[in-house]
Amino acid sequence: MKTFVWVILAGQLPFSTHGQDSPLPHVFEGEPADYPAMQLRLDAAKAAQRQQLPRTAADWKVHASRLKSRIAEDLALSYQPDLPLDIRETGTVQGDGFTVRNISFQTQPGVLATANLYVPSGNGPFPAVVITHGHWPDGRRAPLFQAVAQTLVRSGYVCLNIDAWGAGERGTLPGQQEYHGANLGASLMNVGHTLMGLQLADNMRGIDLLASLPYVDSTRIGATGASGGGNQTMWLAAMDDRVKAAMPVVSVGTFQSYIMNSNCICELLPTGLTYTEEAGILALVAPRALKIISAVEEKNPSFMPQQMLISYRQVKSLYRMLGAADHIAYHIAAGGHDYSAEMREHLLGWFDLYLKGEGTGAPKETPAVVPIEVSLLATYPEGKRDDAVATTERFCQQEGQRLKAGEADAQLPRLAVLREALRQLLHFRPLTATRVTDYSPKEEWQRMAVETDAGGIIPVLYTRPKEGNRYTLLLHGSGKDSIPPMRIQQLLDEGYGVMVADLWGTGEQGSDEAQRVDGALPPFHTLARSALWLGKPIMATWAAETQLLLQLCIDQLGATDVHIEAYRDAALAASYALALSEVPRVEFRLTDFPSSYLFDSREGIEYYSMAVHVPRILQWGDVPLLLAMSGTKLILDGAKTLSGRPLNRSECLNYQQEIENIAVRIGGPPITVQFTDITQ
Repeated sequence: MKTFVWVILAGQLPFSTHGQDSPLPHVFEGEPADYPAMQLRLDAAKAAQRQQLPRTAADWKVHASRLKSRIAEDLALSYQPDLPLDIRETGTVQGDGFTVRNISFQTQPGVLATANLYVPSGNGPFPAVVITHGHWPDGRRAPLFQAVAQTLVRSGYVCLNIDAWGAGERGTLPGQQEYHGANLGASLMNVGHTLMGLQLADNMRGIDLLASLPYVDSTRIGATGASGGGNQTMWLAAMDDRVKAAMPVVSVGTFQSYIMNSNCICELLPTGLTYTEEAGILALVAPRALKIISAVEEKNPSFMPQQMLISYRQVKSLYRMLGAADHIAYHIAAGGHDYSAEMREHLLGWFDLYLKGEGTGAPKETPAVVPIEVSLLATYPEGKRDDAVATTERFCQQEGQRLKAGEADAQLPRLAVLREALRQLLHFRPLTATRVTDYSPKEEWQRMAVETDAGGIIPVLYTRPKEGNRYTLLLHGSGKDSIPPMRIQQLLDEGYGVMVADLWGTGEQGSDEAQRVDGALPPFHTLARSALWLGKPIMATWAAETQLLLQLCIDQLGATDVHIEAYRDAALAASYALALSEVPRVEFRLTDFPSSYLFDSREGIEYYSMAVHVPRILQWGDVPLLLAMSGTKLILDGAKTLSGRPLNRSECLNYQQEIENIAVRIGGPPITVQFTDITQ
């Protein structure tokens, strides 16, 4: 007899069902434990404990080379030193003893970055500094980073203030402030890039620019920045030996402390904590000059002085081993998250010593700073921006289309090869139930907790069918309490046995702490970013739980007549689950789901949650390939783009044909595709 399983999964709905009367009791009594936060912190602690710096110079040399290669791979670093700089100057501002040149320059093929070049009066050659800004309004032109540049330029340094990728003048719409992270910045991972990697390439190209100037001494280049900009400084100095002195400000801590705390996607190295801690990155600067600045009143737990000191002490030992103990220092300044006058005094003293050979490195009094009106520092005034200033939206669109075209033209591997490649991409590991605990029934529901070998505890409710072995497994990306009560009652009235469960990070498996940290950011921002540091995309976790629950439904409850139905971003979990496993032929219904990872529009990009992103997924394939691998009868209801736009009739028909054609090309089982609702 054929076994059919009906799994209903739902993602983040455009409306909330919380607060409605729900027929569902809780599996656990009292306040639920925050298992995701505890699990992530435990995994992070174990991973951090494994990261030890080598004890000899010879071992460090080998380790450093391997570490740089791994970082470049995981960041998808696309630095192209032979690319023409194509420097374009659009205006100048005269300051007291210096000139500011408003420029753009090429950092990727056909991609311009906007910047300000601060040049001292005189002939040079001058030392030079790359200044990287954090998440302040106006990007490079913020008064904070103007102050850093003026401190240095009036002391005889050429300074390059670059707008970070997607920030300042590089946002989606000219003249509008925009946060470059969340789903926008995370979408770069889907096309095989990272926001941090693109920022790093920009900054390395910034060094290329400075080194090309006849009035710059290319052997005396430094880097500094604050917050997210301090993070950029650390990575630039670690990966580019041309940086002779660096000062990251209010940004250094530990990667372990990033887990379950507030950090941007621009500070994410996917899988990074599985092979290095922050001390390892800082150590890559050795034996060059490095001074770290923290703040007494720092509020971000990841950047607090106690976290900085954990990394500093490890790196200090390595500097000492290399005979360069005097090349590293730290200072904890008064005040909070800032680049204050006190911090700039330490900057000037440190850079004067290591880039000019002057003084002792002690803090120096800084020259006066007079902020310039930000509009005067714009490369493209009044929003008249060059089309070559590529936004994240356009870059993702172009890269996605390029990858999609390559897939269409390529000879696809067979099904088994595709599955193995997908497992490796996801770092996928199937789950095993280590213990199943039954509790006393509540109302008409049986209660059960499923403990897994990954440390999770899945809360499950189920009812027996009126007759036979027909079951429905209901899952919702916002938790089982968000399942519409009318749908549950409908299934009960039709005689189905019903099983409901909470996926990781939802419902009784949810994390109140993560929601507090997320604030106004999209759902799963904290959990997704934390999990990616550990090499665990949420799609992989949800897919593994789906497979386990499916098997539990069959083995534990004896289901023989079950179908699959999935809603919104959780439909991707079902797609991954089926694509990765040999399952009996089933009926799989997807509703209101993302039909593709292709980026279509910045507007609406928060429609799906942060759980959907998988690094390099479009380099492997797209959602149609996942569906073609499922070997099921597909019923598609409400297919949408990544930004939530419904597919029209023509797009639906093309989508249907694409899935069916792919199924033939990969040699998979026969598949049928049916649309239930097609927009005109």
